[in-house]
Amino acid sequence: MGQGHSHVPSQGGNEKALKIALALTSTFLIAEAVAGVLTQSLALISDAAHMLTDSAALAIALFAIRIGKRPADAKRTFGYARYEILAALFNAVMLFAVAIYILVEAYKRFTSPPEIQSGAMLVVA
Repeated sequence: MGQGHSHVPSQGGNEKALKIALALTSTFLIAEAVAGVLTQSLALISDAAHMLTDSAALAIALFAIRIGKRPADAKRTFGYARYEILAALFNAVMLFAVAIYILVEAYKRFTSPPEIQSGAMLVVA
């Protein structure tokens, strides 16, 4: 009685976890991107590009959660929840763009392979 018991999960923990994941992913993204360019490693560059999409997805998810919390109004009878779906679509498009970039870069490297500094690449990887 009056204890405020609810079966609706709290969203505060999800936002905090997303923020931590975004910070960690962005940190590794920067490290891999810098090391990938310095060592000319397509493996590190492609993983950094993948982490870029992950970071973007996490940032978009945080934004979508904040927007999705807004109540429905006369124009948006379902509220703002569709922003979460649009965020997922944007993330999928980004993943396809990264995949195309990796394929193009791999083809270029097959025709003219650069010298890879494998020792430094392995340290970062």
